[in-house]
Amino acid sequence: MEQLEQQKVYSEAAGINSDNSTLQCNFENCSYSKDYETYLFPTFYGIIFSVGLVGNLIGLGVIVQLLKNRNVLGVYLLNLCISDLVYISTLPVWAAYTHNPEGWTFGITACNFVGFFFSTNVYTTIVFLSCISMDRFLAVVYPLRSRGLRTMKVAILVCVVVWLIILGSHSVLLFHQELFVEAHGVKLCYEKYPTEPWLAQLNYFRVFVVFLIPLVLLLVSYSMAIKVIHRSSSLEVRRKRKITGLLLSMIVIFVVSYLPYHIILLVQSHLSFSEDCSCEVHHRIRPAYRIIFAFTSISSALDPILNIFVSNSVKQDIMKEAIAIRHWAARLFSSDCLKPPRKPFLKTVTEKVSADNCLGNHIPVGLHGNGRISQDASHLSLS
Repeated sequence: MEQLEQQKVYSEAAGINSDNSTLQCNFENCSYSKDYETYLFPTFYGIIFSVGLVGNLIGLGVIVQLLKNRNVLGVYLLNLCISDLVYISTLPVWAAYTHNPEGWTFGITACNFVGFFFSTNVYTTIVFLSCISMDRFLAVVYPLRSRGLRTMKVAILVCVVVWLIILGSHSVLLFHQELFVEAHGVKLCYEKYPTEPWLAQLNYFRVFVVFLIPLVLLLVSYSMAIKVIHRSSSLEVRRKRKITGLLLSMIVIFVVSYLPYHIILLVQSHLSFSEDCSCEVHHRIRPAYRIIFAFTSISSALDPILNIFVSNSVKQDIMKEAIAIRHWAARLFSSDCLKPPRKPFLKTVTEKVSADNCLGNHIPVGLHGNGRISQDASHLSLS
């Protein structure tokens, strides 16, 4: 009798898709409730949103000024910043979703659009981070040969192609309402298990093309750059360590933010063709997916810090300008005589970025014949 009851429960948790000979699990009958999620994820998303929004907005102003100086790296940084800002704009929605015990209450159309913007900007961010690493690699290792590739026109063309490929490949998400489901009175967005076959195929494209290829390029580019830097006899040991630490930090943040997410995508895609329909599988996948899903936001918050505000002179100048703005605000409320700041904030920071040894005018540099790195290695060095 107990075996019959267990079989009945299993049958309710599993379903046969009449349009497909493969057994399709139906985890909508599996209950799941974790009270800590209603506080943990909204808090986490709120912190990432605040840090990422401020950092990217300030970074955007600096980047625009850099573009006026025909800085090739600025093109990739601009697109990265835009991608991060669009991604960050979806975080309040995910925070409200995870906080609400009823789940997604914004409707099917909103689920499709928010999911679309989240997915596209995750992958544009990944690709643009890879483009930045390749640009730095070419500037350091092949400074003369890469002059024809490292131009404003080429950078703009690359960015346009990236946007078209990512937007085009993910546009299918806008037309599938089955991404929104309801189970036990809880409305779920982008959390349907098992993964639909068409989405599993898209996941394979994401993992093996849009993630693994940029990951390999980033690892190779920064590894080669570190190798060249350590071979240089013109850089101090302290500066070498700083540059190496910066590049390794970029690699670590990239891996932590995106590798676990793509591993869980592979697991979900595999289970879409699996016959294991136990609720235990669902109870393991769902919390892991939500935690790993949140990890993808880390990169968007830290990108401005790692790619723009890494130099000592820029950080010092930002602190000086922050103090100047505070004093100016104090005078504004304490006196009728309003005196403007000594120098516009973005102009001052931009001058520091351009002159700094970290993100300068990106003059092609590399190893001289004597094994020295040019002192103009401005895009990698730290002062």
